[in-house]
Amino acid sequence: MSYEIVDAAYVLDNLGVLPIVDVRPGFMYAESRIPGAQSIELMAAKEAPGDTAECFVGRFAEAGLGPDDEFVVYCHNGGLAREACDLLESRGYTRQKCYEGSWVDWIADGTRPIES
Repeated sequence: MSYEIVDAAYVLDNLGVLPIVDVRPGFMYAESRIPGAQSIELMAAKEAPGDTAECFVGRFAEAGLGPDDEFVVYCHNGGLAREACDLLESRGYTRQKCYEGSWVDWIADGTRPIES
């Protein structure tokens, strides 16, 4: 694992600076999310025919995020975020950051902003 693990303070300091990617299912993203986050669903890539990593990386490319771009990945509780970062790393991505606490940690502090 060569990607960096980040915390809520890092994400908060980088809102509007770094792209933030929400890999949770779309219905969770639609309900509420970290402000400015874009949705790239990992489960949708896993359910699509063919190679999961290829599909997932293709969705990042469609969103304008390439292997040399810096961005933060989060999910509900950290599991999918780590899996997403591992998949990206396996395909040459080197600068992604994993918000390990993810959504559960983010909403634990009621002062952090939420977008819905």
